[in-house]
Amino acid sequence: MSARAVPPPDKVLRTLFWKLLFRGRVAQQMGAQKTKRQLGLGLTLLIYAVVGILPAMSARVADSFSFASVLHGFTFMFASLTLASNAGTMLFMKEEAEILLHRPVTPQQMLRAKCAVLAGFALLLALALNLAGIIAGLWTKGATWRFIPAHLFSTALLMLFSAASIILVYNVCLKWFGRERFDNLLATLQSLLVFLMIISGQIMPRLVQFDTLRHLEHASGWLLALPPLWFGALDALLGGSTMNPAALWLPAALAVLATAVTSWLALEKLGSAYGQGLMNLNESAGTPKEGRSKPRGRWLSALVKLPPLRWWLRDPVQRHAFKLTTAYLVRDREVKLRLYPGIAPLLIMPLFMTFTGRRGGAGGDALMLQAFATCFLGMLPMQALMFLRCSGHWRAAAFFHTAPLPHWTPLFHGARKAVLAVLTFPVLLLQVGVMCAVQHSLAPLALSLPALLLLPVLSLVSGLISQWLPLSKPPEEIKNTASGCLMMAGTLLVAGMVGGLASWMWHLGHFRPFLAIEAVLMAGAFFLMQHLMRDTPWVAAKE
Repeated sequence: MSARAVPPPDKVLRTLFWKLLFRGRVAQQMGAQKTKRQLGLGLTLLIYAVVGILPAMSARVADSFSFASVLHGFTFMFASLTLASNAGTMLFMKEEAEILLHRPVTPQQMLRAKCAVLAGFALLLALALNLAGIIAGLWTKGATWRFIPAHLFSTALLMLFSAASIILVYNVCLKWFGRERFDNLLATLQSLLVFLMIISGQIMPRLVQFDTLRHLEHASGWLLALPPLWFGALDALLGGSTMNPAALWLPAALAVLATAVTSWLALEKLGSAYGQGLMNLNESAGTPKEGRSKPRGRWLSALVKLPPLRWWLRDPVQRHAFKLTTAYLVRDREVKLRLYPGIAPLLIMPLFMTFTGRRGGAGGDALMLQAFATCFLGMLPMQALMFLRCSGHWRAAAFFHTAPLPHWTPLFHGARKAVLAVLTFPVLLLQVGVMCAVQHSLAPLALSLPALLLLPVLSLVSGLISQWLPLSKPPEEIKNTASGCLMMAGTLLVAGMVGGLASWMWHLGHFRPFLAIEAVLMAGAFFLMQHLMRDTPWVAAKE
């Protein structure tokens, strides 16, 4: 009888981390949740495929090089954005030591397996995003049938480059900062990576014109610093182009060389830093620092006793839910890793909307986009509440059911008000301040009033679907939820309508009557939604 072949450790690790990424860490309720996750993933891929139609529409007027560069710009922004949002949670899982136990797994093996899973997940999204572009690329100038395999290869290389770049940055910071500082900077670092990827993806379609790309030999040298340009040149070199191949060799070589060097540095050269950093991150940090005798959270307890929070949080249940949510927003590493990179695009995109217009006066194009850009932030409280509903400590939420609470709505309102006070309103003020400084006018302050009326109403949407309790769901339920995608799409539609109407009324000179009508409608919607939530039953905890 022949013994069964033992699979190599790298394959086992890849399978394990792939299941952790898609199935989550909790085996319970798999039958009930599997279909929902599959539908959510399918809807996400469908949305990516629809978004990919936009760059594909320019195929007939572009040559293969410029078209492939723009495709890679969109891919770098969207697919790599999702990659950056999931990287921190995948690379630094607290339960990892319990899973691996004493098994002889080296840090380099773990890192390679995680990089392969992250790059594979991003490639899945990238293929959906590029589906229309791969087909339309055959109609670009100079392209041959080789464009399809060339673009598939370059897209896979781009995702590997993105994953390796993220891991490289983490390893460098682990080596330089150590556990104490890195634990606090991890969410900030991941949000910065999201910001840089959005910047790089936006530069390609906005600043790089097709005519410039057709004459690369006459273009300024800063274009060679854009990664989408490298991989677009690789497409053109392998799949055919009207450009001189001599002008494509340098950026194409940069694509291959940068991917190889980044992967080597991230996975091999600095792999030991990841192993040591992971060990330190998983060690207990329960020993308090010397001199820290005062309990944490005193500033928050004092803050909620001051006006206007004291007036806004008269209900004691809401007040304590506010304090609990704020503490998790500020201190909990797992929540920060999921939340801040996830909402980073919502903070950046409104600024892109305004800066794309001309810097005119009160009637400039940029000013006409202000109301829509501020209303775009209506998705921020919903996105934050979606993340705050999930936590690695979700089993502790059974305490809410044992406490003498008449209903779940005070817990929801306390968390909702924390999101508005700590995240949404400060971001709105910052955005309006930047717009006023750029426009040299107070008009953006007036155009932010429709968003100020809309935000409290949109923050109630999460509580209309079902019973909402803070930190009550396992973390894997964040991913691939069809209802979450539909809610976000509906919220974006409402925000776009209100922002568009506000801009139109400002242009026509009827902004004040519009603001009065919106205030009445938002007040009615607010009280109606609160009434509907009170009718939602207080469901007992599942065993």
